[in-house]
Amino acid sequence: MTQEQVQNQIETVCQEFHGQAPDLFQIVGVVVVGRFFGWRVVRLVVSRRIWSLTTRFFGDPKEWMPERGLLAYKSKGLQFVDTMGGYWDFIKGVTPRDGLPNEDRKLLV
Repeated sequence: MTQEQVQNQIETVCQEFHGQAPDLFQIVGVVVVGRFFGWRVVRLVVSRRIWSLTTRFFGDPKEWMPERGLLAYKSKGLQFVDTMGGYWDFIKGVTPRDGLPNEDRKLLV
């Protein structure tokens, strides 16, 4: 998606959104921040529900967002998962998350 397409889609979603404001803030945040950090970082830090809502309103983020954006290196969570391996196992909860508490997944350097 181009910057103009993203902006237009954000405006459309804001106009048509029915729900709670925090959900809208998170959905738009996924779009804006995800363009800098990439979908792998976003998927680590947002809930399944917010990921699903983002997908519903903007389409699959993996299709229009970089896998790893220019700022992905700042994500402690992604660094941890890269070290441990098995990104999707971690996302699905198959890999134990004891080594990386939830609040640390969201930590940026």
